[in-house]
Amino acid sequence: MSWKDKMKEFGGADLAFLSEDGEVIQFVVVGEPVLLEGKYKGKPSEKIGCPIVTFDGFVLFVAGKRLARRLSKYESNFKTDSFLAIRHGEQDDKDTSYELKVNDNKDYTAKLFEIAKRDFKPAMIAEAVEAAKDVMQG
Repeated sequence: MSWKDKMKEFGGADLAFLSEDGEVIQFVVVGEPVLLEGKYKGKPSEKIGCPIVTFDGFVLFVAGKRLARRLSKYESNFKTDSFLAIRHGEQDDKDTSYELKVNDNKDYTAKLFEIAKRDFKPAMIAEAVEAAKDVMQG
């Protein structure tokens, strides 16, 4: 069994976070955003679950509202473009920022849309949302 399969079995494998400085995720958007409410360090927290497909397949990208709002400005491009989200800031850095860019690599974009067409099923979103809610309650 592969790492990816084992992680699905363990739970949470359908989630993606940017947690390290310089971490990048390349993706295409495949669904509507979902509000995720939970706790972070004992305090109420709201994040946005963004249904995306990466080179590893479908994941629910858990992002802050500012990054999700920035992504929403590109909604008219969701059927044609892929995106890069980049974290700038160490873990627990209150000044962390996130960069969002349209991916100018057309070959990567085409591959991401192929993966989405081949592997993504809308029912995957509901499963990932449940996993995200479990993670956010912890």
